[in-house]
Amino acid sequence: MHMKNFILHGNILIVEVKLNDTDYIIDVQWKEPREPYEETWELKSYSNKSTGAKDLPKEKIDEFLEAINAKWNWHIE
Repeated sequence: MHMKNFILHGNILIVEVKLNDTDYIIDVQWKEPREPYEETWELKSYSNKSTGAKDLPKEKIDEFLEAINAKWNWHIE
């Protein structure tokens, strides 16, 4: 997986990602964690950069989200 061209607009992150030798544009939104180690980025949309298709298998989407979601203890009270 290769990521480039990160654009942060408010709480939305847009990033170009190469998965399976195909380029995708993926939009994720920051969310405040409610529990320690909870994911902080959630998928909002994605598309194949060349075709516009939403053709990623769930496993590849999960792999991307795992890569960007740090498993930090947020010390939530």
